[in-house]
Amino acid sequence: MKKSVAILLTTVLSAGLLIPGCGSASDDGTTTVTGTKGDEFKVTSQAISVETDEEVEKEYEPYTITLNLERSGIGQNMQETFTAAPTRAIADGDQMADFFFDLGLEDHMAGFTRGACYSTVNEYPARDTVKKLTDDGVNLRNASKETILDTNCDFMMGWDSLFSEDAFSVDFCLENGIIPYFPYCCSDSATFEDIYKDYEVLGNVFGVQDLAAEKVQAMKDKLEEVRTALGDEVYENPIKVFVYDSGEDAPFTACQGMPGDMIKKAGGISIFDDIEKGWATPSWEEVIARDPDVILILNYTYEDAAEKEEFLKTNDATKNLRAVQEGRIYTACCSDMQGSAGSAGTVEIMARQFYPEKFE
Repeated sequence: MKKSVAILLTTVLSAGLLIPGCGSASDDGTTTVTGTKGDEFKVTSQAISVETDEEVEKEYEPYTITLNLERSGIGQNMQETFTAAPTRAIADGDQMADFFFDLGLEDHMAGFTRGACYSTVNEYPARDTVKKLTDDGVNLRNASKETILDTNCDFMMGWDSLFSEDAFSVDFCLENGIIPYFPYCCSDSATFEDIYKDYEVLGNVFGVQDLAAEKVQAMKDKLEEVRTALGDEVYENPIKVFVYDSGEDAPFTACQGMPGDMIKKAGGISIFDDIEKGWATPSWEEVIARDPDVILILNYTYEDAAEKEEFLKTNDATKNLRAVQEGRIYTACCSDMQGSAGSAGTVEIMARQFYPEKFE
């Protein structure tokens, strides 16, 4: 039997230059965001009725998120209340897109980019069916504003740099009815708790709370399996890990944040764990002085890890490192190391490389 279902259509009305501030929702379904200079924009939800052969899904529960813009300096924190799930989301890079694919939200997507860091472990069929907005290897910030607007997107997920003034600013997004989302797991102090928070947010925003909770629990179970396999002694005496992301004159490497937490959960510790950033560019001299036990190459594509390993073996600054001489050079998916759907699985991959005897 056909059933009548209410669908919310969202219209954005803007006034003047928008400075992100706080939001409020009125009884008529209108959400108002007021900027620090008093400017406002309104997001109005209008219900229409359509017929469907599907069973009526449970009623959407309004959900308010806080866009944490202060942590990266791109603006003031602001709130946005969703009265319906976004229907045309876009994601910047495999790292972001995999959240959507993992939650089965491809039908809510208007497009994505693979970015420079491919997801080299997780294979989602939706990666071949959802529209790509740029060529492989090109980040979303390199797309034109016309490309973004042509998607009619209503939700954009990416790193804070995507929402800076030289890309698609928060003002640009809000003026065009796009809610920007900068994941919690991308902050310099992030841990797995922040990935869990991102799943919770996306689960509530898109109405898939139960599935999001299942995914989080699966991650927790995987990490507990790794911890049990490694044992307390490993965590009390972790191996020293140098993460080689990129760079020849100086290395771009992982310190704290998500990559640092992942390394710790795999029984290691970054040799630059004392740098209070997720990522940094120290000198080769500092790498040599800290004498890592192992080197972890971050794999951007399906081929670059071998090229990076050859560089480490032939570069005058690194070829005599103990880890190079002993052949203790391993790899991990760069996309997952930044915080994504495959991060817990990547912890297991690292742990198996660091301590193969623990998994025999």
